[in-house]
Amino acid sequence: MKNRGAISIVLGVFVGALSAVSAVAAGTTPGGMPKKYVGLLFDVINTTPANILANADQFAEHAPYLDGVAIALRDVPAVAPDGTIVVSQHNSIMHPTHRWTRDAIKDQLPILKAIAQKPHLKESFLLFWQTPGHKSIRLDWRDDKAWANYAENMANVAWLAKEAGLKGLMLDPEEYKLSLQYIHTGDDPPFEECAKLARQRGREVFSRVFKEFPDAVIWSLWFFSRFSWWLENGRQCNPLNYCDDSGELSQYYYNGMIDAMPPEALAVDGTEHYSGSSLDNAYIYDYVNESTGAMAFVAPENMKKFRSQFLYSNTHYLDMYKLTGNPSSRWYHGPVNGSRLEHMRLNFEQSLRVATKYIWLYGEASGKLFNWRDGHYGKTKTWEEVAPGMTETIMMVKDPIGLAQRRKSELKKKGGLVNLAKDWKPIVFENQREEREIFIPKHCTEKITGLKPGTKYQISVGCSISSVEENPDRIYATHVRYYWMKDGKRVSDKPFEIPLPKGGLPPKSRFLDATAVVAVPEGVDSIEVEAYASVKVGETARFRNLQLNDMLEPVNPEKAIPGKWVYDEQKGTLSDGNWVFAVQVDKKNRTLTARGDNDKTVGKGVVDFTNVKTDTGYTVEKLGRLCNLPALTGVVAPNVWRFVDGGLSGSKNVKYLKMDSLSLPRWATSEFSRRRALVFVAGYRDRLVKRGFSNNIHRGKSQQMRPQDPMVVKGLKPGELYSVGLSMKRRGGGVVFTNVRFRGNGRDIETFVPMLTMNQPRKDNLWRSGEIVVRVPEGADEMYLDISAEVYSKVGYYEFKDFTVYKIGDPLPVWPEEALREKGWRHK
Repeated sequence: MKNRGAISIVLGVFVGALSAVSAVAAGTTPGGMPKKYVGLLFDVINTTPANILANADQFAEHAPYLDGVAIALRDVPAVAPDGTIVVSQHNSIMHPTHRWTRDAIKDQLPILKAIAQKPHLKESFLLFWQTPGHKSIRLDWRDDKAWANYAENMANVAWLAKEAGLKGLMLDPEEYKLSLQYIHTGDDPPFEECAKLARQRGREVFSRVFKEFPDAVIWSLWFFSRFSWWLENGRQCNPLNYCDDSGELSQYYYNGMIDAMPPEALAVDGTEHYSGSSLDNAYIYDYVNESTGAMAFVAPENMKKFRSQFLYSNTHYLDMYKLTGNPSSRWYHGPVNGSRLEHMRLNFEQSLRVATKYIWLYGEASGKLFNWRDGHYGKTKTWEEVAPGMTETIMMVKDPIGLAQRRKSELKKKGGLVNLAKDWKPIVFENQREEREIFIPKHCTEKITGLKPGTKYQISVGCSISSVEENPDRIYATHVRYYWMKDGKRVSDKPFEIPLPKGGLPPKSRFLDATAVVAVPEGVDSIEVEAYASVKVGETARFRNLQLNDMLEPVNPEKAIPGKWVYDEQKGTLSDGNWVFAVQVDKKNRTLTARGDNDKTVGKGVVDFTNVKTDTGYTVEKLGRLCNLPALTGVVAPNVWRFVDGGLSGSKNVKYLKMDSLSLPRWATSEFSRRRALVFVAGYRDRLVKRGFSNNIHRGKSQQMRPQDPMVVKGLKPGELYSVGLSMKRRGGGVVFTNVRFRGNGRDIETFVPMLTMNQPRKDNLWRSGEIVVRVPEGADEMYLDISAEVYSKVGYYEFKDFTVYKIGDPLPVWPEEALREKGWRHK
């Protein structure tokens, strides 16, 4: 961050701090966008909605990271074709004949409605399998009645979810028990016909769903992310053809769903990958497959809906972190820096960065969220017992401020909430000075060596100042000057000014070139160019593109040897008795192209083509091949508009060019730029010397102040968790920095901590509060609050008060060695 001048106060010492995560406000995940965590957990889906409601308070207490859960309907009295009642489950809703009626499920409505009204469960979904569960009841793609029955079942549960206030439906399309619903089989019609039927069925089913629940969120554990295999890491040019040849039909079914999607509906691709690690950037690659690679499988007419109505999610398999995990299993995340919880943190952090709204947590029989009041899941350990420290690790990533509020509330109830910053005094940053100009000499200098006495150069430096748009005359607060030097020492007593041209800035420009023509005196081998400025507080001056160009003389140092020009048509030559050129003639336009023979060209001194037309009736319009010719000292060619065949390249004794018709680039508008362009066009590129001053900046000086009492907390232990907060009121222009820093044994600890930002939007003269949660890094024993501000004007003002530092957590539990075994193919 650029330190623009005015007032700056710095408290404490910093170079960095820990792997900590902060949030802008409670409930807002890092990155500034709210991300929601939904649990698809065996202990939840294997109980009734009524039992979930009876234990709703336990979700908030034991799983504060969850915003909702997947809820399975159990023991639904479905109606068979003969009118008998068949007990059905959430995993058998896709059935060719069993009917789920509204009468059979409406008794769940008040229970689900009460669940959806719980703040920590309002992102809940109804869970169903999207496969029949067995190949014996596979729905024939040609069977209209079977698909109509399934569409009716889905419409009824969509109605239930909508009436209950749930977010939508979570669907599992995995082919359990070899149902092969979405795989082309030998009993199906030809693939092309079957693909059309699959899209038709998707459209039919979800037309009914969206009719009942137009703004539903349809969350599939797999949508198009299912096809990442066929993308071959993005290297496959024909992934859809590859997928078709493998017999897949679900991509057509999903396109049918998109056909039916109204504008208010959303879809979530859950990307059910468990074994990937953030150490391999697995979550980032999954996002690329979901959002970009998947487009290969989306019908062109559905692309707009896909880009605007699909959300990209990912998942975490909690069983990967259990203490009893087997390191030889693919379902195991090994330690990072000696901790599997650190591996978990990194995974959650990367997945949160790429998810567009939802992340789901999947847990099987290894654990349960809490001890259910009815004894559900018996003696199974809780997830916190299975992986001690899991809850805090998840919360530190997802909602650190929420974690801090929870911990502070618990400590306050026990009388153990202690503010370690209670003695820190309020601070005021205020600019009491009138605006004034500050002279800053020698801010940027550049030395150019290897100059030859007697040589003439043109100097150019671009100058700008930040206030030129409001006041163009401020450009003249910038200055450039130079000194002659010999053997690294100045030989001129006083500097020479390089003036800015009068008349101000060109239109639409913020830079004006200071230019001068200088002749290198005897006893000099280099030049030092110096830029400086007189700037006001908060004002910025810039200097760029220093150029020192070996230019040609602006006046003719000598005249050509007089002689009459003769054009010999037979020999194809043009000569004035001194110079001899080969010519190419254009008789129609009566023009000549004159060429020398490089270093073998006949002649010396200045060549003057002024009288060629009078003497021969022809005009010389093109000239070239006069390279590396030391005898050539000048050229006068009023009608030449173009150089050819290398022009005058390498003829270093040329001191003068007069070419009134020469075609120059558009940027050659000033006398200086025209002469520079002339050198360039003539082939003298080796004479152009360009040097820096790129983005060097002058600023008004800042007044540094430090308080008597530093803001420091000592006696910290690595791994402890702290909440640090303050309140701030501001007015006027300026920039503020609020950082938490760490030291150990008197030395700075280099580690990253995000800025402590305010929870409320910026508004002048209003007190706002901010908070950050940090874990003490390894080797640290002190924590500092480092505050600085840049106040731009007299009315600028910052005030800080209500400093808080609370210890809210001890180091995470240390797992036994046998739980931290390294997985051979994983990174350390």
